[in-house]
Amino acid sequence: MKRLTKDNHIYVLDPKGEPAITIASGEELIVETWDAFQGLRDPSEVSERTLKGPATGPIYVEGAAPGDALKIELMRIVPGKEAVHLVMPGRGFLEAEFNEGYATVMPIEGGNVVFPGGIKIPARPSPGLVATTPTYVQNTASDSGPYGGDIDMKELVEGSVLYMPVFVQGGLLAFGDCHAVVGDGAVAGTGGECEAELHVRVTLEKGMNIRGPRAVTPEHFVTLSYGDDLGPAMKQAVRDMVDFLVDEKGMKPYDAYSLLSLAGDVRVSRTFRPISPVKMMLSRQVLEQIG
Repeated sequence: MKRLTKDNHIYVLDPKGEPAITIASGEELIVETWDAFQGLRDPSEVSERTLKGPATGPIYVEGAAPGDALKIELMRIVPGKEAVHLVMPGRGFLEAEFNEGYATVMPIEGGNVVFPGGIKIPARPSPGLVATTPTYVQNTASDSGPYGGDIDMKELVEGSVLYMPVFVQGGLLAFGDCHAVVGDGAVAGTGGECEAELHVRVTLEKGMNIRGPRAVTPEHFVTLSYGDDLGPAMKQAVRDMVDFLVDEKGMKPYDAYSLLSLAGDVRVSRTFRPISPVKMMLSRQVLEQIG
């Protein structure tokens, strides 16, 4: 099995960038990722580096072309030995009150992230950044869009499947920003950031023509949206799920809309950054009864 080491990291998604590795459709791959701070633990040092957010890649998938999609199976996620949370000046929900750098470094032991005082938080490792490359140059850190990006979706645990649109030849896929654990909103600015090894399988889906990322997690089907204004981003996530149920599952529009009020959830992965990723989640138990 091929291995892509974290030495092959980038800070921007560039449609003219050179691939770090080429794989065939259906091939499995081990991808190593840095933590979001690239090993730094002092908030003042991280601030000076402007939180660039290293991502491992890009990965060129043979045959991938605009209009296709990449099916990414997260077969195994192995976090490193520790997780770190940094309160950074100017970030988080309460940035005016918590305006000093503050680091919390936590060991990962026995399947738990051990918070100071011995508080054990069950680890649920997930990649915060999964991205194909758009037709324009885009930052890896804090940005998201139809290409995915820094989506911070905590539900992308082992066993999840992500579908990503392809915009350039080969897709130019990248992974990074793994979390040992993170809450919706990441209210103090970051998650439990960690290095990780991802065992993935990437399969080309020709002509799928999806507008944005979709995910199938152990419990939900998810459509992902984004925007610099949270309200419209949330509405778009709902609209995308309604369209999926109507166009691909054959539901009547009003039935689809009503069903989402009963069995769906709109959640915010992260806010108070330039772009906020939003997820519309529908229970798989309900979805599997449709069509």
